[in-house]
Amino acid sequence: MMKRTTIGIVLVLMIVGISIFGSYWTNTQPIWVVANEMEKNVLDNLPFKNKRIVELIEINGKNIAPNYKDVACTEFVIKVIDNFDPLTQAEKNDIRIITKQGLDSLIINESPIIRGVQTALLNADKGIRIDKIEDIKPGDFVQFWNLYQGKEYGHCGVVFDINPNRTITLYSSHPLTDGYGKQAYLWPDKLYAVRLK
Repeated sequence: MMKRTTIGIVLVLMIVGISIFGSYWTNTQPIWVVANEMEKNVLDNLPFKNKRIVELIEINGKNIAPNYKDVACTEFVIKVIDNFDPLTQAEKNDIRIITKQGLDSLIINESPIIRGVQTALLNADKGIRIDKIEDIKPGDFVQFWNLYQGKEYGHCGVVFDINPNRTITLYSSHPLTDGYGKQAYLWPDKLYAVRLK
């Protein structure tokens, strides 16, 4: 009887642990890695600069971010943009979201500081703000945030694919892919998009 009770308790604890971990992961991390390339018909219908951005990343993504230790998501975005319109140090710092203020309140109040790449490109008149999610296209840049159990989780990258209010897949650098890769995320709490002019 004691053995059954112990096994039952262990099983319940394992199920609870897996549920908690699953909830954490789906709210803060990519839900899968994408291996396919962009379809030609999608690529052909993009704005000119978006098409060039996607082509650059598809060919050179692994060279841009060979590993996550040296090139995090913000550095990946900076390196991609620098190929088309070199950034100033202030613009790079905006993308890096360098602040001493608490991120949670900045996110809740939708401060320009936490919009990262959108703020950098708009302030420099190098970008076009995208407010409607249905207008976001592959090759656009995004910064997003999730608040999960009082902790903030952010990520940025270049859009590979979008399924509004469901998933967004980014070209980016992430620990899961140890640098460059295409990571799919559940739809984030806050999303800020911008198109390079």
